[in-house]
Amino acid sequence: IVFMDDGAARAMINPEIAEAKTPYETDEGCLSLVGRRSAKRFRTVRVRYLDLSFKEHVETFSGFTAQIIQHEIDHCNGVVI
Repeated sequence: IVFMDDGAARAMINPEIAEAKTPYETDEGCLSLVGRRSAKRFRTVRVRYLDLSFKEHVETFSGFTAQIIQHEIDHCNGVVI
């Protein structure tokens, strides 16, 4: 589960990136680790997920919100940068 608030609070159950556009390299921090590390991210991602009522959603996110979602999905998949 990913929970985020980008002005609209939402929980994403089993989120998966369905499409990703415009890759770039960035430097990220994480509450799980000390320091910052490089990471490959995408400027725009289309994400498929279930809400708390198990209704499916497909939404497109961009910018910093897209980066946060990618970071959190990495955690769900066992990846810690």
